[in-house]
Amino acid sequence: MGDAPDTRSRTHVIRSCEFGGRAGVARGDITPPDGIYFRLWGSARHDQPSGVHRPMLATAAVFADSKGETQLVLLTIDHSWWRSKEDEESFRFAILDASGLHADCLIIQPSHSQSAPMMDPDLADKPGGDLIKGHREKVIATCIRLVAEARAAMAPATLTWTTGRCGLAFNRNLPSPTEDRSLCGLNPFIEADDTVVIGRAAGAQGRLLFSLVNYACHPISLGGGNTKVSPDYIGALRETVEKETGGAPCLFLHGASGDMAPRRAYESDPAIADKNGRELGFAALSGLTSMLTPGMDLVFQGAEESATPLAIWREKPAKVNGAIGARHLTVRLEVADMPTRDDLERQIASCTDRAMLERLNRAKLRRLSVGDDREMDVGFWIWQLGDAFVVAIPGEMHTEFQMRLRDRFPQTKIAVMNIANGSLGYLPPAEEFGMRTYQAQIALHKSGSNDRVLEAATAAITSMIETTRQ
Repeated sequence: MGDAPDTRSRTHVIRSCEFGGRAGVARGDITPPDGIYFRLWGSARHDQPSGVHRPMLATAAVFADSKGETQLVLLTIDHSWWRSKEDEESFRFAILDASGLHADCLIIQPSHSQSAPMMDPDLADKPGGDLIKGHREKVIATCIRLVAEARAAMAPATLTWTTGRCGLAFNRNLPSPTEDRSLCGLNPFIEADDTVVIGRAAGAQGRLLFSLVNYACHPISLGGGNTKVSPDYIGALRETVEKETGGAPCLFLHGASGDMAPRRAYESDPAIADKNGRELGFAALSGLTSMLTPGMDLVFQGAEESATPLAIWREKPAKVNGAIGARHLTVRLEVADMPTRDDLERQIASCTDRAMLERLNRAKLRRLSVGDDREMDVGFWIWQLGDAFVVAIPGEMHTEFQMRLRDRFPQTKIAVMNIANGSLGYLPPAEEFGMRTYQAQIALHKSGSNDRVLEAATAAITSMIETTRQ
């Protein structure tokens, strides 16, 4: 399931998808202070948390060529999302300035937990908002330190990828059985993408340095009734994997989950988030256990005569791909029709319903993020790590995007990451605009934008593969 025969040459070899170079990792605690502003759900009745479910973490992983010259830094943080371009860029640029990295070589991805407080200084006037500035500065300082520590820890490593399966995620576009509208919640009638992409960075003697788990499922186990700061299911995912791998850090890469939710969602009890996380953790461990030894292929050796003729396969040293590179791509997308800023401000001023007020404030942020132009340039990143690719998009893609992209490149592994280096809202497939799903109704860009990003990503990966083969 995770590895495949080399169908290009039709030889009897099962190859792992690998990168050979250097890697390092570092982790730190970014749990927010007690009393910080904590309102993310329109249905919530609280503005500040009652406590902490699990620690909030930041983890930096560095990948480099064998000489350590080309360095790519992946930084995952337990955070909800960025409220504006300024909110995200001031955070990312501070880390770029301190680290001296090229802008193409840093990807920061919030976990997208809906139980992680915002870090936007513009919320300072909210209850507990006075704590945001200090917390944000602490998180930035921690991330700068982690990047430096991960770079200092770099050592020869082999990064191996495989795929597994997990049934945690369900489609979340449910046509209401009683009303003429679409609800954002579990739809058991549409088959979900259950693919888990799993990475293992191993050092000398195969020692696990860290693992990567890429899965498409919104971290919304907990909803407006939850009052505790939480990484959602990601906390128990990490704990489950790390317990069985000697404590090696596990990084969660939030996949193309625009249309995916966990089986149990919008709950108040953090135990549900832990249950969801363990389910994904066990799936990730299954994938890690299935992997071949780092730097090895499984090769047909011939027949062994017994009561029946036996086909013998054994591990043999492989030639590991050391290609590494980063590209920043730009696509021009049409901006969706939406109310003007003045219209929204008038509605906000007269609104007394908290849930509706949350919707209007988010609509205002969406309008501010795109300005008044009819089109805008949207950037995204593609990294090559040997035989595999990471596609990092600031928007929220649906699983259809990652499935189509993987179908186009069956001989490699592709990890798609949502809300990476920005927050540009949903980019649903064209058919959802006709269904008027929640995601389509609040999308910043018009129907067809998803396809433009897909074609640009396809062309870039094709070019990178061809360059490697030359």
